[in-house]
Amino acid sequence: MGLYESPKYDILKKEGPFEIRKYAPFATASVDESSFKGTSGFNLLFGYISGENQGNTKMAMTIPVLNEFDEKKMTMEFVVPSKIKEQSIPMPTDKRLTIKQHPEKIVAVLRFSGRTDSKRIQEKTSLLMDWLIQHNMDPSGSIRLARYNPPFTPPVFRKNEILIDLMNDFH
Repeated sequence: MGLYESPKYDILKKEGPFEIRKYAPFATASVDESSFKGTSGFNLLFGYISGENQGNTKMAMTIPVLNEFDEKKMTMEFVVPSKIKEQSIPMPTDKRLTIKQHPEKIVAVLRFSGRTDSKRIQEKTSLLMDWLIQHNMDPSGSIRLARYNPPFTPPVFRKNEILIDLMNDFH
């Protein structure tokens, strides 16, 4: 395992930068965000894992930082470390934060490096959707962006992913 914990998954299919993964359940602390470059959400979430929560529980940083988005809204989410079980996740003291439970699911993924501006995210999302169509797989729900590196990491070394839940089971 690397320096930071991330949600557990098994790779069911791999084809170049595309993967089908089966994720184990995990939880996130989530806040509404207005921009991929926004820092207000990050700062609130960092405060939460630094002990600004009911119980003053400090938590380790995890990866990736997730953004879930659709036409209407966007969130920024930090993954709750797995050692903190669902019933003992500290509740946020800031009303703008919520805890989200992510059940086990099958997810289509496109891995890529570089910047994550809106144009690039749209381009990579289109590539993933085209790949899903070619493989007769149906997406379900919102799109997520996963970013694995600090913002000061040179773009060529950044690890990013677009994730989309799949409607039907993968065989």
